[in-house]
Amino acid sequence: MAITDTSPLHALIVEDNCDLARLFGDLLEVLGCTVQIEWNANTGLRAAFENPPNLIFCDLTMPGEKNGFDVAREIRSLAEFDRTWLIAVTGYDAPETHEQALAAGFDRIFAKPVKFAQIQAVLDEVKSGVGRAGRGRAVIAGR
Repeated sequence: MAITDTSPLHALIVEDNCDLARLFGDLLEVLGCTVQIEWNANTGLRAAFENPPNLIFCDLTMPGEKNGFDVAREIRSLAEFDRTWLIAVTGYDAPETHEQALAAGFDRIFAKPVKFAQIQAVLDEVKSGVGRAGRGRAVIAGR
């Protein structure tokens, strides 16, 4: 999706905790985004392919055959998502988890609970057109 001064950013949230996903979605809508919420990795990937988002906030650990790392690897394997920002959202704030997330292709890693300032900062970066951090240059927020 192309970013213009007047078009809202389209965010995809992939999160199995329904309450957290809805709260996160409401916050993104207040910040001017259009939002789609999916509850697992498979439906999240399908949604991304059907309606490519500007950014994806994805939980790392979800039940089912795929997890957030799988989502990132699949998204990063396709050129059409080169400009899509991937933000890992995790309750496991450990160095090993961060390394795995970076290797999978995430641009940012946010520990739960995600802070309003973190969300606003990444939205500002996406809107500014600065470009994704790219592989190996991700930012671990809150560290």
